[in-house]
Amino acid sequence: MKQPELGQKILALRKQKGFTQEELVEQCNINVRTIQRIEAGDVSPRSYTIKAILEVLGFEYSAIFDKKYIPSKFDSTLGINKDKIYKQLYNAMIFGIIYFIIGFFEIGVEFLSFEKESTIFNVVFIIIKALSFISIFLFFRGFVIVGGLFNNYLLQISSFLVIVFTLFFNGLDIVSLFVLEDFIGILGFSKLITYGVLSIVIGIAIMKLKDFGDLAKWTGILEVVTGICFLLIILSPIGLVTQAIVEIFEIILIYKITLQVKKLN
Repeated sequence: MKQPELGQKILALRKQKGFTQEELVEQCNINVRTIQRIEAGDVSPRSYTIKAILEVLGFEYSAIFDKKYIPSKFDSTLGINKDKIYKQLYNAMIFGIIYFIIGFFEIGVEFLSFEKESTIFNVVFIIIKALSFISIFLFFRGFVIVGGLFNNYLLQISSFLVIVFTLFFNGLDIVSLFVLEDFIGILGFSKLITYGVLSIVIGIAIMKLKDFGDLAKWTGILEVVTGICFLLIILSPIGLVTQAIVEIFEIILIYKITLQVKKLN
């Protein structure tokens, strides 16, 4: 990591720990002027100086500056290229925004599907479901990548399961237009239970991304709340509202992670 990003990172870590510059230098044997120049981006300190500062702040050098993507068994299935992590995370952010927008149309056509009797409606329904899957696939593929970057296997597997179950349920939704009309209610109930469980697991996994402080914490909490609302069925309308908020938080989280990856590269 080069200046001025290096100085900004050390400044952020110092403030996160609640240290003043004077308190920091007392423990790592450097003078105040040096830490001031490092944080201002005026000098590029040697690695042992950075390690000494991070040791006092309670962070590992490798965890902050040597973060690399750890390949997993999901890579080939999801088409993840470990040499293009930044681009794939950027795409995840973009498709997260697209998924957020499509979600409103998806909710609308699902409500209308109870009274459908139109070929045009069926075509629109299929298109929206296809776009929904493509966008959620690329969005949550980003979280599989994030899991690999931060050694968070729970986030990897739960995000992968979101992709798998979305493909499964979207396929059933399309089939229900023609041959499973009597099972629409059961299908809806099954989706609430499945996504309720997955939301809770993903929420717990996101809260483990401690590098991103309150953003990860509240994103995870809201995801867990959403999952509980879905599981309780009767509170599912509230879950839809919190889910929309969670998606915004997740997009911002992916954006911040994308910026970090760009700086490291």
